[in-house]
Amino acid sequence: MPNPRRQGFTLVELLVVIAIIGVLVGLLLPAVQAAREAARRMSCGNNMKQLGLAMQNYHDTYKSFPPAASGTDTGSNHNGGRLSFFVGMLPYLEQQPLYDTIMANNGQTGHPGSPTTFQSWADTDLPFLTCPSDAGFQDRDRGKTSYVGNKGDRTTALTDWRFEQGRGVFLWNRPLGMEHMKDGASNTLAFSEVVNSPSYGGDNLEVPGGILQGIDVHANRPAACKAAVDPAAKEWFLPSAGSGTHSDQRRGNRWADAHPTYTGFTTALGPNSPSCSAATPELSANSAVLSTYSFHPGGVQATLVDGSVRFVAESVDTGDATAADPGPTRRPSPFGVWGAMGTRTAGESVVLP
Repeated sequence: MPNPRRQGFTLVELLVVIAIIGVLVGLLLPAVQAAREAARRMSCGNNMKQLGLAMQNYHDTYKSFPPAASGTDTGSNHNGGRLSFFVGMLPYLEQQPLYDTIMANNGQTGHPGSPTTFQSWADTDLPFLTCPSDAGFQDRDRGKTSYVGNKGDRTTALTDWRFEQGRGVFLWNRPLGMEHMKDGASNTLAFSEVVNSPSYGGDNLEVPGGILQGIDVHANRPAACKAAVDPAAKEWFLPSAGSGTHSDQRRGNRWADAHPTYTGFTTALGPNSPSCSAATPELSANSAVLSTYSFHPGGVQATLVDGSVRFVAESVDTGDATAADPGPTRRPSPFGVWGAMGTRTAGESVVLP
C-alpha cells in the first residue's frame, strides 16, 4: 500500500526558507532606506528652491535682498533690531498673515536674546523651514529652522553692517542687491543647511546640537575648532576642549532671530564641520565659526543667489584651515572652493564637481 503524500515542510526546509527571506530583507532594506532618504533630500531641496525664489521675488519688489537683521531697537515695544531675513521674506513664502502679525506687534517686546520676550509667533514652526532628513529635531519653545543664510568666510565682524567688512550676502541691517554680487549669482551661496540634533554635542557629553564655547577661532584659526572634535566620534567634542557649550542657544533654532548663531553660517570650515565660538552667542560674532551640517549622506544642499540648488560634498576643497581671517571684501578666500562660494565680491569663480 503506497505511503500517504507528505504535507508541509521539514524543519530543514523551513530554516532554509527563513534564511532566504532574511537575506532578501538584508538586501532590500538598504535600498528602501536609500530611496526614503532620496525622497527626503528632494523635499528638502524643494524647500531650499522655494527660499531662493522668495529671495528673488523680494529683490524684484525692493531691488535688493533682505538684510540679515532689521527692525527697531528703541521704544517700549521693540525687537532689538534683530528680525531675521526670514521675516522679510514671509510674504513671498505664502505667509502674509504671519508677516502682518509680526509687523502689527513690532516683532516682540524687549530684546530677542531674552527667552521671555518672544511673542507667540516666534514659536511657529514653518514646514518649509524644516528638512525632512533632520528627524532629530527636539521639541523646543522656539521656531525651528533647517536653513541658514550666508555670512561669508570671515571669523569675525559677522554682525557688522559695513559693506566693506562683510563678505557674505546677508549683512547686519544693510540690504545688498544683485549688483553687489560681483563674483556672479551662480557662484555665490545664499542659503545652506544646519541640524538641531545631534550635531557637535552640547555640554560636550549632554546636549547634542550645541556650539563649543571657549575656542578663539579668530586668533587661533578655524583649525582650532576642528582639533576639538573627538576623532573617535565626530559628532562630539573632546571633553577637554573648550569651556562647555550653549545649552539654549543652538543651531537650528529661532528662525526669526537675526543673530548668526541661529540664522547664519560661515564658510571658513567645510560642510559637516563643527561650530565654535570664543564666548557666549551674544558675543560670538567677534570670534566664531558657524558651519553647515546636514543628515544627507556625504554633504549638504545649498541655494545659490541665482535661486538654483546644488548638493555640495563634504569633500569639497576647503583650502587652509590654519589661515588667518581674510579681512574685508575683495580679497580671495584662503578657504578653498567652499570659502570662495561664501564671498560675493572677491573676484573668484568656482567650479563644483
